[in-house]
Amino acid sequence: MASFIGDFTVAAAGSFDPAGSRHVEDARRRTLAACRDRGIELPPDFLAWIDADESLQASVYGCRRDPLPVLLALRSLEIDLGKQVVRNEYTQLALAFAMADSYAASDRNASGWNDGDTGQPDDELPDVTPRPLLVLSCPGDPRIPVDTKSADRELDVYDHVINFLEDHPAIEVEVEVKEFPPLEYDERGIARPRGKPVKVRKTVERGLVGADVIASADLQDEFNTHMAANGHPEIVIACGDRVVHHESKAAVGDKKVRASIKAAHDLFHDAYRAKGRMPSERDASPSRSESMAWFIRNHRHDFSGTDRIWPRFPLDAPWPVLMMLAADDQPLREREEIWTAYRDEGEFRTYGEYIGGIAQQFDMQSARRVAPFPFSYGSIQMMWKDGGVCGTMGNIGARTHRICGVPASTAGQPGHCAIVVMEQDAETERFRCRGGQYATGGDEVTTVHAGWDYDDVGGRRPMVFHQSIAWAVNHDPEALIEAMVLRRAWDALDEETRSDQCVQWMHGAMEMNPFALPLIDGVIASAPDPMTAIEMLDAFNSAFEPHATGEYDLYVKTVRDLVHERIHSLPTPIERAGKLQLLRELERQECGHARLLARSWKDLGGDVFKENCLAACVEYLGSPARTKNRKSSRNFTDTIRTWGRSLKSKKRRRAWAESLLEAFKGRELLVIRRKTSVDPAYAVLCGFAERPVPTVAELEDPEAP
Repeated sequence: MASFIGDFTVAAAGSFDPAGSRHVEDARRRTLAACRDRGIELPPDFLAWIDADESLQASVYGCRRDPLPVLLALRSLEIDLGKQVVRNEYTQLALAFAMADSYAASDRNASGWNDGDTGQPDDELPDVTPRPLLVLSCPGDPRIPVDTKSADRELDVYDHVINFLEDHPAIEVEVEVKEFPPLEYDERGIARPRGKPVKVRKTVERGLVGADVIASADLQDEFNTHMAANGHPEIVIACGDRVVHHESKAAVGDKKVRASIKAAHDLFHDAYRAKGRMPSERDASPSRSESMAWFIRNHRHDFSGTDRIWPRFPLDAPWPVLMMLAADDQPLREREEIWTAYRDEGEFRTYGEYIGGIAQQFDMQSARRVAPFPFSYGSIQMMWKDGGVCGTMGNIGARTHRICGVPASTAGQPGHCAIVVMEQDAETERFRCRGGQYATGGDEVTTVHAGWDYDDVGGRRPMVFHQSIAWAVNHDPEALIEAMVLRRAWDALDEETRSDQCVQWMHGAMEMNPFALPLIDGVIASAPDPMTAIEMLDAFNSAFEPHATGEYDLYVKTVRDLVHERIHSLPTPIERAGKLQLLRELERQECGHARLLARSWKDLGGDVFKENCLAACVEYLGSPARTKNRKSSRNFTDTIRTWGRSLKSKKRRRAWAESLLEAFKGRELLVIRRKTSVDPAYAVLCGFAERPVPTVAELEDPEAP
C-alpha cells in the first residue's frame, strides 16, 4: 500500500564530498515536496531502497537540475517490470533508461535518421499509477490489404494504380542470390565439405511493382493508358527509360525529369500505403519499459551450444556507459527481425549496399525500388532494401549493434557519417568508446550524434567527450557519479562564488576523477579572467600527469582547448605587460587555439602577428608529420584560414598572405604516399593573396609553356 512520501532519510555514511551530499539532500527534499504538491504517491520501500545506496541516491536525485522525471521514470519501470528486475538484476540498466528518458521528448516518434534526434523534454511526467506487470509483445505486420476490386464501393485512383500493378503479367528480372556451390565428391564417392554460399545472378519471374514502371517507358505508356481507360486521364507519368531503375547509382541531373520521377514515386507509395501494401505510417517507438524488457529478454537468451558472442556488452555495466543503448527508440517490430536473424542464424551485418550519388537524392533513391514492403521509410529494413551511402551505412551499423545489446551511435565527420561503439575488454573488463567506419579523419574530427547526457544540457559533443565517460568509469564509476552531482552543485552557486572557487574546484575534480569531464567542463566555463584560466589548466595538467599515456592525448588537448576557448571569450588584459604575460603563458601551454593566438599577437601590435604566422609556416613546412598523412595539412589549413579571416582589412590581408607565400616557395606541393597535390594551406594563402592557385603540373615545371 503506497503512502505519501515522508521526510528525508539519511543514506548510509559514505565517501561523498560534503557539497555533493548536501546537494543530493536538498534535491531529494525538493523532489519529494514536488511529489506531494502534485499528489503523487510513491511506496516507502521504493524510496528506502534508493536511499540505502549512496551512489543510487546520487544518480536519482543529484544528476539533473530537476530530478523528478528521473525518480518517476525509475518507479514507472519498477511498476512495469517488477522489483526483482529493477532493484536486483538490472538496476544500472534501469537507471540508464530513467536518465535517458529525462533528456528526450515524451512522444513515440522513432528517429528517422541519425541518432540524437529525440526532441526536447516536455512537461509530461512518467506514469506511476498502479497497473499489472508488463507483458512484452512485439507487434506484427500492421498492413491490412484492401480489396481494390470491391463491388461495394466506387473505386478510387489508388485502386486503379494497384490493379494495374497486380493484374499485370509477371515480368522477368535478374536478381542476385546466394547459393551453395554444387557438391563435389572424392574418389571414394564421399562428399567433400561444402563451401560457403556464393553470390550468383539469376533470372526469375515476379509481379510488377511501382519501381518497374518508373524504370520503363513502355510500362509507363501502358500505365497511362490503363488510368485513362478507368476514368483518370489526369494521371500521367513520364519518367523516361531507365533514368532511374533498380540498380541506379547516378544522381538525376535534369530537374524536370527528377520532378516527374518524384511524382510517380509519390503516387505508387501513396497507393501502397492507402491499400495496405505498405504500412500507413512507421511503427511507434516502444515505451521505455517495453524497450528495457526487450533488451532483458534477449540478454537472458541461452546461446549455449552456438558460436554466438553473447552477451556482446554487459547490461549490468555502470549506467553512464549504457546511455546510448537506453536511448534507442527503434520500434520493436523493426528490432525483432534483425534480432531474430542474429539469434537464429548468427547474422550480424553492419553495412549495406553502397549505391553512390543517387543516395544524395532521397526521392530518387526511394523511386528506384518502390514496392510493397512491410516496413516504412526510416526503418533499418528499408535501408537494407534501398541501400545508400555513408549515412545509411552508419545507421545500419549503429542500429544493429544496439539491437544486439551494444551501446552505439551514428557519428559525424567532415563530409561523412560513421559510428561509435561502447566496448568492454573481455580480459581487463575496461570500457572504451571506439569509432568505426571512419573515412575523413580520426577521433579528433568525429562528433557523436547521440546526446552527451551527463551535464544537464545534453546535445551532440565530440567523440572524446564520450570516450571520457568510459575512461571515468574505468577509473572510478562512483566518483564519476559524484562529479556529476557536483556539477549540479557547481551550477547552483552564484557567479561570484564560482569565480572565487574555480581553481579550488578544479583541484578537487582532478583528485576525485581526472576524467570527470562533466564537472571539469563546467568549472572551466566559470573562469573569471585569463590568468585564472591559465592556472586552472596548470592544475589539470599537473594532476593528470600520473595518468598520461598516448591513449589520452586527445583528452588532454580537448581540456586545453576548452580552457583556451574560455580565455578567448574573456576580455584581454588592459596593460601591454598583461597582454605579453598572457601570450607567454599561452605559448608555454602550447596553445593551438587559432583565434586566441591571432588576437593575442595583434594585441601586441607591430609585426608580431605576421612574424608569428611566418614562424608557424616554417615550422609546419619542416615538420615530418606534414608528409605522413593529411591530418597535419588539414589542421594547419584550418589555422591559416582562421588567421586570414581575422584580418578585416583586405589590403592588409593580401600583404600578409603574400609574405607567407614566400615561405612556401619550392615547397608548394605535398607528397603523401606517392600522391602529389597542391598543399591546401598554400592554396588558401593564394586565395587571400588573390592569386590563381597553380596546378600540380605548373608547380612541377614552372618553365613549361
